[in-house]
Amino acid sequence: MEQIIAAVIGGILAAGTGWFFEGRREAAKLKQLAKFLTTGICDDLQRSINLYDKISEEWEKTKTVWLTTLNELRESRQTYQNNKEWVTVFENAELRNHIFRYYLQSADRINTLEYQQRRKDEISNRYDDLVRQIKFQDPSMSHGQALNTATSYMEKEKQEYIGLDTSIPDSVQKLDQFKTTADKLLATLKKEL
Repeated sequence: MEQIIAAVIGGILAAGTGWFFEGRREAAKLKQLAKFLTTGICDDLQRSINLYDKISEEWEKTKTVWLTTLNELRESRQTYQNNKEWVTVFENAELRNHIFRYYLQSADRINTLEYQQRRKDEISNRYDDLVRQIKFQDPSMSHGQALNTATSYMEKEKQEYIGLDTSIPDSVQKLDQFKTTADKLLATLKKEL
């Protein structure tokens, strides 16, 4: 009987010890995962900050939002995009919420800028094609007359183009807010390391 009790107690101690060490091992893995995720998101944010500046500089020089830079910005967010379900390893609920909101809202702004620039380019290309077509159909028409005729055919697009000329600079300027948010998140996350 004593041997049975000793065996049961030994089994309970062994199982308890194994469970305790397994729990510690899992906690260490989560801590390591949080560190890797934090480092990756910090890298994402640092690249984004630099790319926000690049977009603003390119806009100031060319009055164009370069789609290659927007794609680069979109690609710089891969650590978060590929691991967003792991953001729950951060114990601070407010930090998780800030990270989520930053990525969601900035992705929306990036998509909006891309749409606006693509649409502006599309209207401009259609206008240029129409001018060429008008001049081809009536070679006696001057370039100015062809421009006026094309404009009269594309009145709705002209109004949209004017609207895009106003909204794109506003969208580019709003990137500064995301840069500021990224800076703050970066500082907060570096404290987590």
